[in-house]
Amino acid sequence: MKHRIKLCIASMNLCMCLVAQAHEWPVIELPPRADTFAVGDQFTANGLPMRAKGFRTKDMQLAQAVEWFKRSLGQPLVENKFGSKVILGRAQGGYYVTVQIENMRDDGFEGVKGMVAVSDVAAFNASKSQQAFEVLRWLDRWPSGTQEMNRMVSQDFQKKSVYVSLRNGHSVELNRQALIDVLQQDGLALERESVGVVSDRMSLYFKGLEKEAIATIAKTKQGNTEIVINTITHPSEVKK
Repeated sequence: MKHRIKLCIASMNLCMCLVAQAHEWPVIELPPRADTFAVGDQFTANGLPMRAKGFRTKDMQLAQAVEWFKRSLGQPLVENKFGSKVILGRAQGGYYVTVQIENMRDDGFEGVKGMVAVSDVAAFNASKSQQAFEVLRWLDRWPSGTQEMNRMVSQDFQKKSVYVSLRNGHSVELNRQALIDVLQQDGLALERESVGVVSDRMSLYFKGLEKEAIATIAKTKQGNTEIVINTITHPSEVKK
């Protein structure tokens, strides 16, 4: 019996190790002596979990940096150009690595700058159905025909930011009322609002317990109405 228990414990430990390894984000090497800057430690863009880091270096020109990353990332590798930027991409396990590089000349600095992003494609594929269900449940609270155009979620320590953009063919006023109702259901009350020079654009500010939101509603040239909502959730300050 004791032998079976030991085998079960060993099997559980092995499974835990495999799960940890499966969720270990790949570390992408940067050129020697490159300076780094934060882009977004971890965020989610339209359901795709990502990590990103910016870098810049004076020690290389664009062609040299591209060749350095080609050797570092290995093959197979996809290479594209977008304007002045060179974009390299490579699948690595359940992740996809993207490196964007371009020349930089600014305030006496001359060299290259870029961004390295790692996308957790496996996690995205595994949670597709749940994400689709959550989006549909969210859209059910809006006027008919509303589409979600973009969604980005970022986590900065304990502060969470959710950016959502929507579009439909209804009036600004109807969307204003829908926005107030939806955010009220989420614990956010309208605090103030302002109307732009033209009456078909407005900004609204909401407050709730440990969270706040800023939203804009605007009519497009095509006759649609676009709603952009940025909700920030943050822990309350420690009371002395």
